[in-house]
Amino acid sequence: MILASLGSGSKGNCTLISTNTENILVDCGIPEKTIVEGLRKLSLCVNDIDAILITHEHSDHISSLKKLMNKYDIPAYASYGTISNISDSDNMNFFVIQADSEFYIGNTMVTPFRTYHDTPGPLGYRLEQEAAVCGKDTAVCVLTDCGHYDEYIKSHLRNLDAMLIEANHNIDMLMTGPYPMFLKRRIFSDNGHASNISCGRLLDEIRSDRLKGVLLGHLSEVNNDPYIALKEVLTEFPPCGVKVSVAPQNGISEVITL
Repeated sequence: MILASLGSGSKGNCTLISTNTENILVDCGIPEKTIVEGLRKLSLCVNDIDAILITHEHSDHISSLKKLMNKYDIPAYASYGTISNISDSDNMNFFVIQADSEFYIGNTMVTPFRTYHDTPGPLGYRLEQEAAVCGKDTAVCVLTDCGHYDEYIKSHLRNLDAMLIEANHNIDMLMTGPYPMFLKRRIFSDNGHASNISCGRLLDEIRSDRLKGVLLGHLSEVNNDPYIALKEVLTEFPPCGVKVSVAPQNGISEVITL
């Protein structure tokens, strides 16, 4: 199994989980051309994608969704709340899913779970394959757009091998930056976005001997910086054998191979 970001940040987000049997995208908020090029560099094409998992309906997560679904006939999975806020969704191949109700895409078990964001029905995703399929039990997760975490969130992040997790902003940069106050309050709220410090603390609380790789994603271009994000996260989460890297806004991240 591999985990890689094809682009992650304020302008768009798209994550690939690829196994021996399935290729799955989580979100597709970057241009189709960028997705095609990113997959090509990983020796894949869009026709290899078996499904798209949608976290929520904000444009930086679905901007290429209709084109991919219609042009390549790819099914997508999302909550009812998310689907109901996507225009023309009745004419698209959607599967309605619910938090904490597991389902399979081929040999890959997917567990959606609730996240805390200001949209109806936002989800994070845990994906797992058993040893009988891939040689060892393997689990990865994608968690973005989550303003705070609690025991429920942590329960879905335990015993992972790798994950992409949001490190959206540096608190000082957000509070002293150019955004209007209402937007600062939204981002900093319990239903907004996770700060670098919050991300690091969450990682420290769910660390296990299994965890091998972490991608920091959804960095704000205005309120964060890759160097600052990595430094703040690692201050809260001394890695101890875990490879932590930043997923760039444009281009492929470091590929985590499990």
